[in-house]
Amino acid sequence: MAVELGRRIVKDTKEFANYAIGITLPLQFGENTFEQSFLTKEQVKSNIKNLLLTKRGERIIQPEFGSGLQALLFEPNVDDLEGRIEDTINESLEQWLPYVTAEEIDIESTNDLRDNNKINVSIKFRIGEDINLETLTFTVQG
Repeated sequence: MAVELGRRIVKDTKEFANYAIGITLPLQFGENTFEQSFLTKEQVKSNIKNLLLTKRGERIIQPEFGSGLQALLFEPNVDDLEGRIEDTINESLEQWLPYVTAEEIDIESTNDLRDNNKINVSIKFRIGEDINLETLTFTVQG
């Protein structure tokens, strides 16, 4: 279980290995409840997915939460679209998940995907000061 003490994150420990720290995405039923994550890196992946796939204005109490990626899918397909998508991802992570640093963002936007208002995104990221990179891949659709 990850414990935040002020701004310092304590690593996952064996002592708390059986304690769930959040739910995973996509939502799936487990034994008694939704599938849960027991490791910080797995919960961070779910948090990133939740943030980037949420449309701004979708959350009632926090209308600024989200990324706006879906709106970009309906923008004209110009040369700087991928750069704008990367900027949107980085700005969202910086604002809402400051402990996550995106090291590399790959965007797949084939003609078939664009025709269906979709993009595939792969993010290599680091959690806090951890030197290990994690990878998250998902599809954004409008």
